Amino acid sequence: MRFSQQKNMQSYILKASMTASLVLSTSVYAQDWKSTLAGVKDGQILPSYQAFSNSGEKLSKSIDALCLSPSSTALSTSKDLFAKNVDDWQKIQWLNFGPVTYFMRYYAFQYWPDKKGVTQRQLRSLKKDPDSMDQPKFWKSASIAVRGLTAIESLLYRKDFDPVAKPADCHLLKSIAQHHAETTQSVYTQWTNSTVSDWVYLEEGSSESAEKLAMEQVIQQWLEHMSVVKDAKLETPIGYKGKAKPKFAEFYRSSLSLDSMRTNLESYQALYHSGNPSLFAVALEQNPENANALDEQLIKNQELVNDLPSQYFSKTLSQEQKVELARPLVASISQSQKLLTKVVTNLGFQIGFNSRDGD
Repeated sequence: MRFSQQKNMQSYILKASMTASLVLSTSVYAQDWKSTLAGVKDGQILPSYQAFSNSGEKLSKSIDALCLSPSSTALSTSKDLFAKNVDDWQKIQWLNFGPVTYFMRYYAFQYWPDKKGVTQRQLRSLKKDPDSMDQPKFWKSASIAVRGLTAIESLLYRKDFDPVAKPADCHLLKSIAQHHAETTQSVYTQWTNSTVSDWVYLEEGSSESAEKLAMEQVIQQWLEHMSVVKDAKLETPIGYKGKAKPKFAEFYRSSLSLDSMRTNLESYQALYHSGNPSLFAVALEQNPENANALDEQLIKNQELVNDLPSQYFSKTLSQEQKVELARPLVASISQSQKLLTKVVTNLGFQIGFNSRDGD
């Protein structure tokens, strides 16, 4: 359902959530963020990874079926399930923190932007000996470029791969999809058995609580991901500040670039309202004007991305047309970054260097 159809119901839900959060909220300087973090985990992190794991397993099974009985229908089914798995990933892509950071699994899930075509070169090399992927030790040393969604997309959509007509290509696809499904399940299981604060490490002599530092990490990840959406997902592919690079668009082969941005921007507001008290509720108590301004800006982001035409990233529009259409959204996301920084700084958080800026 599109955002315009959800707006009234969403507004009602958010107001109810805000009221419940405020009832339990104490002074912003007295609360320890434990309840907020628990809500972020239970409301966003855990269900998102569960969905990502479930759809990853379905994708893997559909590819098994494709290789067993190759057909255009089976290929179409796998492509549909791939799109679902990508969408589930986009709901939690903002969080490069916790178990996903072990063994570089965050980048293995999606090796992007692949500016030098590493994935394609390595897939072509593996294609010469696909049975090597069946060796027990293969995945212990395999490149992150051939482990996840970027590699799966290439095998499903690139013309030089044909999993229907070429058994070696399907074998390659099957092995990668199975490993991807196992990895999503592993990350989900680790989140099930831990709290958010388990993944921060206090420096000796630190006066901060693990909960506050964990919340700071969550906020930092959110803020950094806004830069990824604005810079890498939108500005770079369309040539907002220079030469257009359409092949740098996220999941451009499967035409999922715009849908991915929509899901990202929806996840931001859900995150802002997660927990009891939520970050929004705590911020509202400390500075209502800033808290509401950020909330309204997050809604505006969703409205603006939904205003972009479905063929936005295709060759249908000129660079000039794309840039002009993008201006309101670029400005809105930039304003969201400023407002979020203001809100959390006023709450006493230290926002550091943006390690993903310009990715």
